[in-house]
Amino acid sequence: MTDSPKQEYLSQILQMNPLEQPAEILNRRKQFLQPQSEFHQFDTMNSSYEERRTQALEQITTLRKHFWSFKTSVIEQRLNAIDIADFPELTFAIGRLRKIAALRESFTRLQHRCEGHETFYAQFCTLVISSPAEAERLRSTSVARPQGAVFDLELVRPEDERKLARIVQQEFPELHALEKDWLNQLAATSKKSNAIALMVKTLYTLITLAAGISVLLILYLCL
Repeated sequence: MTDSPKQEYLSQILQMNPLEQPAEILNRRKQFLQPQSEFHQFDTMNSSYEERRTQALEQITTLRKHFWSFKTSVIEQRLNAIDIADFPELTFAIGRLRKIAALRESFTRLQHRCEGHETFYAQFCTLVISSPAEAERLRSTSVARPQGAVFDLELVRPEDERKLARIVQQEFPELHALEKDWLNQLAATSKKSNAIALMVKTLYTLITLAAGISVLLILYLCL
């Protein structure tokens, strides 16, 4: 026996979580109270290519914004709801987010390994779900050095950052594969920057000692 529209509506609503799916519940309620007319359905099906693509992009952007606050099941549900049948260029974005959602347990373990270094973990999590353009900007920003930074007496790149990159490489190969080039570059840059900073610091110390010795010699000759 086929369920009535009311029974079907109640069944669907009862299966939804009001804390995680408030928008879906409201939309389903609106659909039940105000069924779409045939004209509206026809109009929706024939909406312009640009409008449908914009809608898909907005859905992806919204999902990225709240990605880490959603459960994996909710992420899967939202990904499945994004219609990209006519937009093959968006396949990569959907596939990437789906892959990262499947690695949620690995990210949780990495978070524990990064205890005390939350900035690195947050940066990595933001990077892996960003759009290609935004991800490139973040990579450039994280690796770039301010002008004159190498002349600071402190090490430019903390050893901890290189250590964390190595942890991802060795203990989380599935996560390392997501941003392999960035992590490798980060580790190499950190090592090189530390060496340069140490060399500058040593040179500064030698110059200071030489200046001190020169002053002592001048004073000695003046006696």
